[in-house]
Amino acid sequence: MSDSRHNRKDPDASLRVDLRIPFAVCTIEGVLLLGIFCLLAFLKVDSLPMIGLVFFLFYLISAGLIFTNAFFRTSRINQNARSTELLTADVYRLFRAEIHIPYAVVNAGGTVRVINSAMQEILGANSPVCDLPLSDICSHVTMEQLKICTRNPEDGVRTVSAPLPTADAAVDPARATAEPVVRLADGKRYRIETYLLREGVECYYFLLFRDVNAYLDFVDETNRSHVVLAYIMLDNLRELTQFVRANYRATANVVEEKLTRWVDSMHGMIREYDRDKYLAIFSEEMLDECIRNNFSILDEIMRIPVGDNSFPLSVSMGIADIDGTMEDRDKAANAALDMALQRGGNQVALQRRGVNGLKYYGGGHKTLEGNTAISSRVSVHLLEKQLEQCNGVMIMGHKDPDFDAIGSAVGAYRLCRSMLDAKGKTDVPVRIVTDKECDTFHICAEHLSALPEYDAVFVGKSAAQWLISTKTLLIIVDVNNPVIFEASTLIERIPEVDGVSPIAVIDHHRLTGKLPFTPFLDYIETTKSSASEIITEMLEQSSYGEMLAKEEANLLLAGIMLDTHNFTRAAGAQTFAATYYLYARNARTETAREFFNERYDELLVASDFDSHTKIYADVFAVTWLSEDHKQGPEDRIAASKAADKLLSVRGVEASFAMAVLGERVNVSARSKGKINVQLIMEKLGGGGHFDMAGASVAGTLDDAVERLLSAIDEYRMQYPEQFGNK
Repeated sequence: MSDSRHNRKDPDASLRVDLRIPFAVCTIEGVLLLGIFCLLAFLKVDSLPMIGLVFFLFYLISAGLIFTNAFFRTSRINQNARSTELLTADVYRLFRAEIHIPYAVVNAGGTVRVINSAMQEILGANSPVCDLPLSDICSHVTMEQLKICTRNPEDGVRTVSAPLPTADAAVDPARATAEPVVRLADGKRYRIETYLLREGVECYYFLLFRDVNAYLDFVDETNRSHVVLAYIMLDNLRELTQFVRANYRATANVVEEKLTRWVDSMHGMIREYDRDKYLAIFSEEMLDECIRNNFSILDEIMRIPVGDNSFPLSVSMGIADIDGTMEDRDKAANAALDMALQRGGNQVALQRRGVNGLKYYGGGHKTLEGNTAISSRVSVHLLEKQLEQCNGVMIMGHKDPDFDAIGSAVGAYRLCRSMLDAKGKTDVPVRIVTDKECDTFHICAEHLSALPEYDAVFVGKSAAQWLISTKTLLIIVDVNNPVIFEASTLIERIPEVDGVSPIAVIDHHRLTGKLPFTPFLDYIETTKSSASEIITEMLEQSSYGEMLAKEEANLLLAGIMLDTHNFTRAAGAQTFAATYYLYARNARTETAREFFNERYDELLVASDFDSHTKIYADVFAVTWLSEDHKQGPEDRIAASKAADKLLSVRGVEASFAMAVLGERVNVSARSKGKINVQLIMEKLGGGGHFDMAGASVAGTLDDAVERLLSAIDEYRMQYPEQFGNK
């Protein structure tokens, strides 16, 4: 503060006369006359005394004129200064009494010393002089906040070191500004402007309260009426009416009527723009109401009877509440709807302004498997067109690959190899990137040893870095989370063309977030049991289905058997249709089942899991591997098997198995189809499928168990109807 005081500007400097100038002029004049007189004396000029007298008289007269002028100027300035002081006092009295802008003067200790008449009216005070704590006027403002955003009237510089939250958090919880906004006793909201004042060594803060109530009311009203765009799609009405006795059009009319009443209750607008697809527009205020009731419209749609009502009807929504043009909201709502569908449907995906990523609501009930034969044919066509432009193909799954990852990769290899050979591009290599050290690979490689072409097909991720080029086509199977890609660095080396990457994603897991690239083929079908089932269907719908070898068919069958737990879970009509096709290609379940035979050490690990099994909340089974167990990459697969095994326990609807891997704890989750374990795993930063998901949790095993149980409790509170509670 001392440095600032030395450098401060004097506001009265322009009202003072500098007497140093007259003294300097007189001194210079005297020295000059004295020098001339000495020169004349040296030259022995006649009448030297007379000349000296003249010089002396001239000096006296000129000095007198100079100081007289300075005197009159000083008098005029002093008169102006007195007039200025009187005017300043009058302006101060006028400002304090007549100008209706509240202000207060606060000392460094946070005590209000002076207020004006406008503030007196607000506070009901009788005197401008007071001795109140600042907290009595605006309880949410501290002196530290005021010091951060103080304006210095001496240099006109305002420094704000950090944004301040709204002072009246109860009034404006979401707004944050550089200067505090408070609600005073009159009920209006004011923004505080703070100026630094100094009186000697004392510091004071001049608080000017700007009335921003009308502006904030306008902002609030604008936000409440902000236009929200929603795309709504019926998930499974077409499929349901194929399996139950129900009239499609009559049921669709009931759903449309329900949706129309819902939107009308929000004073919005809804229009059907395509079969089973609707566009709705309503306000942000109504959106907040929907969020508060957790989009109860989803449950209302599910309660609509369809035939015997053995499977509920469901809808998906993509909603955009963002700034920008209507075109921007249209794109955001479309993208949100795609995410809702790719996550399994029966949910709302919401994009809000100021929020990164999508927020999801619903998704607690499984949707019906749809007929995807058309999607498979379209995907094959897109893949075939992309193969015409590439000079190499890379296929990869997830880390610690299982039979579904390797089986679907082998199926994708056969599809691509057959297409390339048919086009005469036999020199274009197709390779599978995988971990060649894991047991699953060794089992698969041994089974494929009867096919010589596979000797050069499998490569490790380090070798793949040198084999990839800018024209390589990358196919990702059985995974959509970049964190667990087998070789995520390959993506960085593949450039986009017109905003689209030559990358295909073929998976059955729900998306956990937006992909860091735009794939040319995004075939994520969450109603499928496995990636192997999807690839099998693509092979069957292509012109190259007869090219699949027996050994490859067995691996695809093993992938399906793994993720369906030997056809006892998540196996639909199309799963058995795919199995029938594989049987036609000489695959056999007895051969595939041999892949799952356990070693003795795996049996000991399974026993370790069994010894720690606990039942939680009657329907959840939780187990873990001992912390003193020697860790290995196969523990992840062992955890998956343990979670699968727990589903055979009577009364258990969902199971979780945990194993420590390095500095993290791997969690494998399974469900019989009633409980959405993917939503539970998302609470731990993971993801996956409705009835098969996983996560990797940082910390100790005890921490992971505690976090898992908390996530289960959150899910139980979110969907109490699944546990017989209201």
